[in-house]
Amino acid sequence: MARGKCRQGKAGGMAPAAGMLMEVRRLLGEGAFRASRAQRFCTGAADCCRFRLTGETPHVTLGEAWVAWKAWRASGRTRLELPPDGSCPFLSGQGRCMIYEGRPLACRTHFCVPAGGALPRREVIDLIHALEDIDAALGGDGAARLPEAVERLSRKGPADGRKRRR
Repeated sequence: MARGKCRQGKAGGMAPAAGMLMEVRRLLGEGAFRASRAQRFCTGAADCCRFRLTGETPHVTLGEAWVAWKAWRASGRTRLELPPDGSCPFLSGQGRCMIYEGRPLACRTHFCVPAGGALPRREVIDLIHALEDIDAALGGDGAARLPEAVERLSRKGPADGRKRRR
């Protein structure tokens, strides 16, 4: 199937199979490994998590949104609220990522300038394509802004968490 095409996946609106989420996590881990090898490291300032301040918002596939949502749920939270200041909904009041192990590829490959800037696309294009393939298999329609993608899962719940066409 061609990349970028939407099709109804086997997930049928239900939570993805464990194997799919394991593959998403593996791809995310590989992204973090490549970033560390390229000497891109988080400075801990969390400026990149203040999307309105930077004008940059990471986009995630449906598989990445599910991993983030599951990390959020694992911490005992059930509802996600979008902060009025435009920052990442997973940023704590102390400026720490509350889903660090479940953060998306863009966050792992340090799209922010203080951390060294994003890895060149050519260095992660295989990971992006694999995540897009999983997105299509899940019935997603391509990457969406992180806050809205995960908030949609929060609002609709696991039984109806697929992204809808706009």
